[in-house]
Amino acid sequence: MSHALTKIKAAGFVVELDGMDLAVSPFSKLTPPQVLFLKAHKAEIIQELKQEKASNDNHAPEHVLVEDDRHYCSECQHLNYLGRCKASPTRYSPADTHPRRCAIYLGIKK
Repeated sequence: MSHALTKIKAAGFVVELDGMDLAVSPFSKLTPPQVLFLKAHKAEIIQELKQEKASNDNHAPEHVLVEDDRHYCSECQHLNYLGRCKASPTRYSPADTHPRRCAIYLGIKK
């Protein structure tokens, strides 16, 4: 990280790119000397922020699909032709509007 960017962040400011300009927050807390410092080092700070962004983009984690253990009752062998769960002691008739977790799920053979 550049000296200028390190210095302004160490003072408690968040510095981000806003198009081709800098966005500093909280802006209202900047002192006149800090504003002059930012103006004097603007190009250096912008370059550093662009490099950080490019580095972060190159190292972004890929999306990982996590296997879900929820299933629709209609995908289970325990559901009989009447739409009732044969494995359930109450033989309930599930509303198959959303997947659910079931300890006795038995997928349909393909």
